[in-house]
Order: sequence, then structure tokens, then C-alpha cells
Amino acid sequence: MRQLIIPFHSSDYADDGMQKASGKFIMEMLREWETTFHHQFFPVYANVLEGHPLAMARLSRYFDGGKNEGFDFGMDLIDGEIDIDANMEMDDHSESTMVYAIGSQIHDDEDEPLLLVKNEALKDDILVLRYEDDNGENGDEVPVPENVGESIRHS
Repeated sequence: MRQLIIPFHSSDYADDGMQKASGKFIMEMLREWETTFHHQFFPVYANVLEGHPLAMARLSRYFDGGKNEGFDFGMDLIDGEIDIDANMEMDDHSESTMVYAIGSQIHDDEDEPLLLVKNEALKDDILVLRYEDDNGENGDEVPVPENVGESIRHS
């Protein structure tokens, strides 16, 4: 399985989303995590960020800069699966604004989304970056273009 477990302790971050040790904002940290994932599982990029509902609540607050704008990061798993339609239906009855995905920080492109998922089975002090293919699988059999190594050799 292609996944990267990220320590995400509340004591490591200020309420405004700055990591205390590095002084980096949460979006900069996310870029570093995505970069690490990509280097570890080249040529794959992470497309899912998963966390316990409490961790996702902290993540949404950090992205808000501690302002509590009413955003709710992450879809709930339905029977252990990502079900966007069911989450959208639940969102119609919610007082907060559901955020299903954010643009990849490594791509600087909102067309390359990072799905946000709540998973109560995870501990609340970690996040998990992972790759999931279009069929909901972990993508162990990712097709690699024949020329993928050429750009590295020519750099």
C-alpha cells in the first residue's frame, strides 16, 4: 500500500496553523509531505489525505489561520468507502461548509485534488497521505510511462 503516515500532534502547531518548530504554515508543511510521498513512491503523487475527525477539525482550523470560518474538512467514510454523493447529501443538512478536497500543494494546481477523508479508525495524532486509483484500490499496479526516467536523466 502506498501511504505515508504523518505525525500531527496538536501541541506541534499554533492555533493559526504555524508549526512551532519550523515556523512554517500548514500549507507549506503539506507541500513537504506531498513531496516526501512523491519521492518515496515515484512516479505516484498522493491524492488522498486521511485523518481522524479530530485531526481533520484541527487541519480545517489551521487552514483558516485559527479563525474558525465554519469549514469542515473531510468526507465521512460510508461503509469504509469514499462516497461523494452521500456526503453531498449530508452536506445539504449541515451548518458548516464541507470541504471535500483541496488543490495539491506540490502541483500548485487545484485541478490535481487531494481528497480529504475522515476515518474514525485512525488515531487523532496522525494524518495519512496515500494514493488511491479510480477504482478505489491502493494503486499497487500503477502504469509507468516508458519515458518517465528520461526527464530525470536530462535534468
